[in-house]
Amino acid sequence: MTLYKSNRLVTENRLLILYLMYQMDMPLSWDHIYDFAVNDYMDYIEFQTYINEMERNGIIYSNRENNVKYYSLTDDGEKTVNAFLKVIPESKRNSIISYVRKNKGKIKREYSVSANYFMYGDDEYVVKCSFIEDDITLMEINLTVATKEMAKKVKKNWKQNVSDIYNNTLKALLAEQSSKIDEDIKIKDAEDEAKI
Repeated sequence: MTLYKSNRLVTENRLLILYLMYQMDMPLSWDHIYDFAVNDYMDYIEFQTYINEMERNGIIYSNRENNVKYYSLTDDGEKTVNAFLKVIPESKRNSIISYVRKNKGKIKREYSVSANYFMYGDDEYVVKCSFIEDDITLMEINLTVATKEMAKKVKKNWKQNVSDIYNNTLKALLAEQSSKIDEDIKIKDAEDEAKI
């Protein structure tokens, strides 16, 4: 009887991870999955074992972006969740749905805004910043700065102010373009008046 409970708990824990990923419906970092699963449902070793086994068995797959590993369900993973959904107790399914409602927006914003830096040359750092929305890159810039402290500050400020930076950059670029167009129109109007 104990072995049955143990196997059932292992299956349930794997399904909890899969159901979380299914409900989030976007790639999740190891940290995001860990924050949900460990302590409330399983310990660290169980969690790491489940992630490794499910990836090895083709139920989930990983993709590395900006030195962060993101996990997603494969087609087989989605089929597994749908086939065995009832194995997860309703209270735990509701807990996952509640967690998703509370955290999906925050996680999506984290995923859509990234900034990383690396050393370039002897005394320079390059900060790579990006802003993605609905899988479309809205803005991506690389800045070269003189010190590691500056790189850290750019990274922090990018993540905290990306909307303002994007909006102000867009306004500046559009204003520059419209000013030139306005200037070209004035010159053309002046030329036309001179001909008359």
